[in-house]
Amino acid sequence: MQQPRRDHRRARRDAAGAEAGRAADVDDLQHRAWRPPLRPADGRRHLRRFRRGLFRRPADDFLRLARGCRRPLRRALRAGGEGPHRRDRSAGREARGGALASGRAPRVGLTVDPVAALLGRAGDRPEDPAVVQGGLTVTYGAFAERVMWLAGAFARAGEAPKVLIDLPQGADAYAAMFAALMAGGTYCPVNREAPAAAQERVFRAFAPSVVATDAATGRRPWMEGAVLVDVAGCDASPLPAPREPAEAAYVMFTSGSTGIPKGVVVPSAGLAHYCDWAAAFEAGPGDRWSQHPNIAFDLSVLDIYGALTRGASLHPPAGPADRLMPGALARRERLTIWNSVPTAIDLVVEARQATAETFASVRMASFCGEPLRGRHLRALFEARPDMRVQNTYGPTEATVSCTEVALDAADFEALCRPVASLGAAIPGMELHLIDGPDADHGEIAIAGPQVALGYLGDPARTARSFPVVDLPDGRRLRVYRTGDLARREEGLLYFEGRADRQVKITGHRIELGEIDAAVERLSGAPAASVVVNDRIVTFLATAEGADSAALRARLRDALPAYAVPTSIVPLAEFPRTPNDKVDFEALTAMAGRGHAAA
Repeated sequence: MQQPRRDHRRARRDAAGAEAGRAADVDDLQHRAWRPPLRPADGRRHLRRFRRGLFRRPADDFLRLARGCRRPLRRALRAGGEGPHRRDRSAGREARGGALASGRAPRVGLTVDPVAALLGRAGDRPEDPAVVQGGLTVTYGAFAERVMWLAGAFARAGEAPKVLIDLPQGADAYAAMFAALMAGGTYCPVNREAPAAAQERVFRAFAPSVVATDAATGRRPWMEGAVLVDVAGCDASPLPAPREPAEAAYVMFTSGSTGIPKGVVVPSAGLAHYCDWAAAFEAGPGDRWSQHPNIAFDLSVLDIYGALTRGASLHPPAGPADRLMPGALARRERLTIWNSVPTAIDLVVEARQATAETFASVRMASFCGEPLRGRHLRALFEARPDMRVQNTYGPTEATVSCTEVALDAADFEALCRPVASLGAAIPGMELHLIDGPDADHGEIAIAGPQVALGYLGDPARTARSFPVVDLPDGRRLRVYRTGDLARREEGLLYFEGRADRQVKITGHRIELGEIDAAVERLSGAPAASVVVNDRIVTFLATAEGADSAALRARLRDALPAYAVPTSIVPLAEFPRTPNDKVDFEALTAMAGRGHAAA
């Protein structure tokens, strides 16, 4: 059922309380449709000409469909003012400058329909590479054809299919994502490297109507009630036209600091807004974009949609060796755009691959998910002084990231205090610091179209994490409370740690991140601190060992006595979560087992 057009921004302001109540109820993902603020309406009419019976020659008919979508989409974008590919980024930065003090950024009217953008790219240049992995190249024409065939298979499950993507990282998984959106559905990627019990929990929480898988995997024991679609043996007819988008684009499960999986429901409006912002990368045909993160980690969303809606080729790892040696992958594939968590650079440095040869083709590197530190930036700029580097920040609950700051070889040191600035809000998003001593200190609260609808099947947690707050300017906004602490200096945010990493020992409040920063400054190696039985244990990632007693002595001049670690334990490498972040739970368990005896 079509919904009437409405002004989404005014509706959010006028009915913030109702918005919160609606967002708390995210159990039913099947009956809500989302309509973009700017819609290529005549493009939809072109698409609807192609009915199921016309697909006698799928490739030829696909190209006609894509071209029919592309031209009206461009007209609609021109009618709306500026197009995302021609946006003046310097003008955008100047416009944001006046809004930095309040945390607000100017809103933009453009959104990108990911499916229409993909079809348009394929119609323009069907022979261009879309996905390159392990010596296999999938062209845009072949990729989009696979999307349409899978969309037809998913559509047979109902009006708004819920698609679980149980596939390895690569072209089939990416095609299933676009196909779910094309079928008017919502998808959820599974981390196939997670234990079977964790995968089963995701399945039961998401309750899919369709599972996209391959013949090698087949049906798992717990997959009762869902239709299995073998992506290689799909026998459905191609979907002749994209359906109305569901309100929710995807659900991403993240355990956060609790260890209990939370299904974050990300809106189609948020994904479209994020795709529009990705124009900042200025990607296009000829660009080769990395795809390092696991597809169940939301940073992969930037890679997949940033590349495939802009005509770039996507280059996922071909195996475990590529994941552990991302520098070798960058050199072999001649990557031009690098996107990862910052610790991927540590892997490059440890492998002695942080060289001009490794980064010779990389024109832009973007980071998110962890603090970006001076050592990461020095490694990059020493290898490639003219590289464009961008730091971003955002939780899964805000559609990957919602800030940006550009860093270069000349000024990055000034923006590392001690870790690199998080930047300022991207256009259309707002970041406010709440519950602090003043407007420039406190917990980061995020508002805007990228904020998630809530947690799947958990209205109580949704209500706690996505409250409606009163702002100093009199507005009431639904926000996501991140639990991240920050300060604002000269309009830019700087990370000050997690609220849940603040501990109290013998009456003293201690920020473990400050201990890590001091240890890293003195040792030159990554550090991670945990607390066990009121003892601070700091692990040091170094293969060369460390003089723990000497380092603790030096820390007495840098930290209060109560914050000096009881023990400093060198490790060859930190344990990692499936999302490539430091696994603090594993470190705490190690400390508790006596690996860090004083």
